[in-house]
Amino acid sequence: MRYRVVCCAAAVALLNSLSSPVAGQDPVAEERSQQEPYVVGEALPPLDEGRVLRNMTLEDAVDRAIAVNLNIQSAQLSPAIQAYALDVAQAAFATTLSGSLGYNNSTNQSTSQLDGGSQINAERYTANGSLAKPLPWYGGRLALNFNNSRLATDNIFATRNPSYNSQVSLSFSQPLLAGLKTDPQRAAVKTQEIQAQITDLDLRARIENVVADVRESYWGLRAAIEQIEIQRRSRDQTAALVEQNRVRAQLGRGTQYEVVQAEAQLAAAEQALLNAEIQWRNQELAFKELILSGAGDALLMETINPTELPVLVDPEVDLDQALERALAVRTDLQAERERQRINEVNLEVTESSRLPELNLTAAYSLQGVGGDLFARSGLGGAPVLVQPGGYVDGLSSIVALDVPTWSVTLNGSLPLGLNAERANLERARLELRQQELALRAQELAVVTQVTGAALAVDNTFLQYEAAQRSREAAEENAAAEQVRFNVGAATNFELVTAQNQVTEARLSELQALIAHLNAVAEFDRVQRVGN
Repeated sequence: MRYRVVCCAAAVALLNSLSSPVAGQDPVAEERSQQEPYVVGEALPPLDEGRVLRNMTLEDAVDRAIAVNLNIQSAQLSPAIQAYALDVAQAAFATTLSGSLGYNNSTNQSTSQLDGGSQINAERYTANGSLAKPLPWYGGRLALNFNNSRLATDNIFATRNPSYNSQVSLSFSQPLLAGLKTDPQRAAVKTQEIQAQITDLDLRARIENVVADVRESYWGLRAAIEQIEIQRRSRDQTAALVEQNRVRAQLGRGTQYEVVQAEAQLAAAEQALLNAEIQWRNQELAFKELILSGAGDALLMETINPTELPVLVDPEVDLDQALERALAVRTDLQAERERQRINEVNLEVTESSRLPELNLTAAYSLQGVGGDLFARSGLGGAPVLVQPGGYVDGLSSIVALDVPTWSVTLNGSLPLGLNAERANLERARLELRQQELALRAQELAVVTQVTGAALAVDNTFLQYEAAQRSREAAEENAAAEQVRFNVGAATNFELVTAQNQVTEARLSELQALIAHLNAVAEFDRVQRVGN
């Protein structure tokens, strides 16, 4: 449906009726009933003594909310918090440096002539270090070890005393079944990466929703101020009617009953004006809550004047395109799809855990021995130094690759009978199916919501046009009743009733105007973000 463009000037014209003077009445009544033209957007809020009036456009309000709104500031911390959660998950693949220093002094009682003495004393120092690196691909693990020891003993068979032993080893372990495709550590990283995207989507939705709340509250505040102006003009018009009736009574053209009736109407108008001011104060407080930085914000004690005028622009309501867009980009649907990916990752881990364990380990090591080398005459003879040495001798042997060792090991295990992994797998499959159904239900809810928002755009515009016509008819009727009243053809009650109908029509039109603005904004919002 195409709408006619209602620009700022048209919006002003719609609610301009209170400015029309009533023709055909006596000069006193005409002078007392004359009012300044009523222009939408020029009404100012009531200003208490000592208060500062702060003019604010809708863009100013939105910018301020994005900058200082406490809910947005809180939500903006979530990505940073999630980034640390991702760091924690990735830390499982960090290289680990380990080391140990040890000292051992032992005495062993001999049980054989070959023990090297009746009582053997040994003093050992150890210094070991290692690097371990879990690999983020296929579950592999690398380990590098560097072990060193020094042994001094009174064993009569020792040929190196003290002796130094050094060993460097490199090993690689690779799962071939369970843990090959994925494992809990890799799944945790993927989950946190997906969760980071969900957090970003939630932040976008939070900002968009706060902006929508600010926009709706801004127009609500503008409407509340206009309502005060309308009620004030209604009060002034009723007061003028009271004066008019008094003059008519003094001239003998009316009765004192008409004066009392008008005064009662004036009291009701005063009450309506007071209620409008109370609603405005509540609306202003609700609006400030969205744009204040805290309890100490100076804006809390200021009076806000929303200066922007409502401008209705014809929106192109293409429901098919809106539904396609919403199903593709809405943040809540994207977040739900990301949660489904998390369930898929968990299912992969469960499927991998159910497989038998089969691990291949390959290792390569080099070692060297150093220290003073002794020779003995006969078994257990007196030691004779053949070659002095030390710790560096063992390292030289390692560098020269003198004593290499290779090893390959294949380890496996297979649980027999019903095991927990199989039950976990079936449960994970059911949870994934449940998630898919939840996503479909949410997509249906989005379709319903967007369709309803599109209907609201059409309906509120039709209601707005109907409110325009109703207001115009009410104004024409009130003018006719005023003319009839001036010539004595209408009663005071009929005139007051017609004037009340004008006030109600103007309020209805203003509310319809704001409702349509909000409906257009809501139609755009529900295509992009969820609640």
